[in-house]
Amino acid sequence: MAIFPQGTRLQTIHINDHLEFKFDLDGIYFRNCLFEDIAHVMHVNRMTLPEKYSRYTFLWLLRTYPDLFYVAIDEEESKVIGYIMNKIDTGYSFFEQSNRVIEKGHVFSIGVLREYRKRGIASALLALGFKAMIRRGVEEIFLEVRVSNIPAIKLYEKFGMIIVDKVPYYYADGETANVMAVKVDRVEQIVNYITDYLEKNGKIREDI
Repeated sequence: MAIFPQGTRLQTIHINDHLEFKFDLDGIYFRNCLFEDIAHVMHVNRMTLPEKYSRYTFLWLLRTYPDLFYVAIDEEESKVIGYIMNKIDTGYSFFEQSNRVIEKGHVFSIGVLREYRKRGIASALLALGFKAMIRRGVEEIFLEVRVSNIPAIKLYEKFGMIIVDKVPYYYADGETANVMAVKVDRVEQIVNYITDYLEKNGKIREDI
């Protein structure tokens, strides 16, 4: 059951007896990315991740999948402090032994400025991105993550994701990537609880 306590900075969603998410989103809201946000998103990317994508990559993802691209905004500072970019891929299931080709949601990149971490912002961005991909009818969602990035792996595990493959030398510095994936029917309840919480507390806004 989801619990939405009022009047406190730290709020907790209990998904079940074994899974909960904590949020401190005071002064933070979320919306779809705008073209004028791209420079700020690129700044977050360069401050938080070893993977420095080109401006073309950010613009292509925004033009192609505008509904799947979210930013987190510090309202007082009026600045982007986190983002998630997603896309849609096609391919064989990670979980079924068949030749059936399916649509899969792909978390392409997610980043949150270091000083804003441990507040549930990444969890909120993941939930929003997952929900947007689910609306597009994907059956599974996957991502790549460095094998050394234990905090991110633990967060993805909270969304029901498991390691389904490894890709040696995936990153430019030679580090291996874990491929993590989840079937939509396993994660949809979690996503709905979190996005319901965000909506109830006025944390999702239209493009403004």
